[in-house]
Amino acid sequence: MSYSGDDSHSANTQRSSSASCKPLLDVATPELFRTNAFRITGLRVDATTREIAKHTDKLKMMEELGQGKSVHTGAFALKTPPSVDQIREAIQRLKEPEQRIIDEFFWFWPRQFGQSASDPAILALEAGDADTALEIWESLETHPSEGVVAIHNIAVLWQCMAREWERHYSKADEFTKEQRAEVDTLWRGSFKRWEILAVDDLFWAKIGARIKELDDPRLTAGFARRMRAALPQALDKINAELAVRYAESGNMESARVHVAFMRESNAGLDNIAATVELVLAPATARLKHQLEKAKERVEKNVSETAVVVRELLSSASRTLEIIALFLGKDSDREHELSDEIAVVCRQLPISYHKATGDDRGSIDLLNLVILFAESNETREPIEKNLKILTSNLAFKRMEPAHKLLKAVQDSVALPSGKLEQFISKVESAIASAAIGFEGTDAYSDLCDGAAIVLREIGLAAWNEHQDLAAAISANKLACYYVKDALLRSRLDEDGKTLRYMESQRALEADQQRVSNKKK
Repeated sequence: MSYSGDDSHSANTQRSSSASCKPLLDVATPELFRTNAFRITGLRVDATTREIAKHTDKLKMMEELGQGKSVHTGAFALKTPPSVDQIREAIQRLKEPEQRIIDEFFWFWPRQFGQSASDPAILALEAGDADTALEIWESLETHPSEGVVAIHNIAVLWQCMAREWERHYSKADEFTKEQRAEVDTLWRGSFKRWEILAVDDLFWAKIGARIKELDDPRLTAGFARRMRAALPQALDKINAELAVRYAESGNMESARVHVAFMRESNAGLDNIAATVELVLAPATARLKHQLEKAKERVEKNVSETAVVVRELLSSASRTLEIIALFLGKDSDREHELSDEIAVVCRQLPISYHKATGDDRGSIDLLNLVILFAESNETREPIEKNLKILTSNLAFKRMEPAHKLLKAVQDSVALPSGKLEQFISKVESAIASAAIGFEGTDAYSDLCDGAAIVLREIGLAAWNEHQDLAAAISANKLACYYVKDALLRSRLDEDGKTLRYMESQRALEADQQRVSNKKK
């Protein structure tokens, strides 16, 4: 067993050519071991073409007779026996040389190909005794020539067990810390061995020898080189896809565990950026499809807009959370997609408002949409829409108070009567209109309108009726409501005049009392 500690040139070669081994990347999913052709059929990796054909006929016949379970006795036999269709697909994979070599790669090897029937570790594994198989392989890990086979089998065993246990635990109500730690140990033990194998020339020489042994013109030594280049990315892709699945189901803790696995394994040999793009592509494409469908749904039935927008933003939030999981919270990819979501979703409430005139509903939706706007270019139109709609809603809210104010203004009652009408009816209407709209232009306009009417009452009270008490009360109330600076200045001047008149009256009254006493 041999491998080089300095393999930067090899790493660069792998990164540049990994995309050319599409068959390996295609099968590198969390179901890698459950869909393995050798696991489904129960065949050994060195089964001959004749053995495959004979076993296939037997499996199909037993499945059709409903006795399939009794013949599925290979290593890690599936608890639920595969269907006839699954067997047919597995057999077809074994007929394709590239697919077969990949399935062999991710299953258990005998110490010598062609001798599985007498290999003690393979026989123990088929008998359900994985512990004995592991003991045998661990005893051989440091063997100069057979060590790579043992390392390979332990890597496969622990990764397969990690997936099976994690799959079982994740279905339970709670994935405990102890269970998580147990599974993580298996993952890391597997990673450690795959990292050794990824750069071990003797190991890849065995792959090359196996390709020659299969003697199929469709399978060349170049495929082994492409597999070697793509292996780190393929292994990363499994954990990356698991992270996406956990994130989509809301289990962010487990998602972060698998992102960490992806980053800490195969350091320097993998292309994390390419892997991330590969696993994020389906989620991103799905979200963009949802954006298009959302527009279609709203066009067909505008009354569904609120439901459509909320569903869409909820889905978008999960997708952005997944992107942030891999690339960080402030990545360009996340910002660009978030902006795209905001641009599309902004149009939906606007269309809804044009059809319904529902200011409040449109405002509520746009307040959700603006949370996704990252750039000023995207945010500013939404803010403009919100300002217009909020003004519309505010003016509608002020309308009852304006009507009452106009009724007071047009009243033929004396100024003191008008003041009583304002206090008894208009004040409560203004207070009601203010709720949620105190900072709006519409509310300021209402307050200034009230101040104008009150000033008119005050001026009429004094100028026409010399009702100083009503004039002063109207002025004080007008000063309480006024917002406009110029109007406030006039009210202040009125107040000074009224207070002067009040003091003069008080002085005259005092003089009159003194005069009366003298008489």
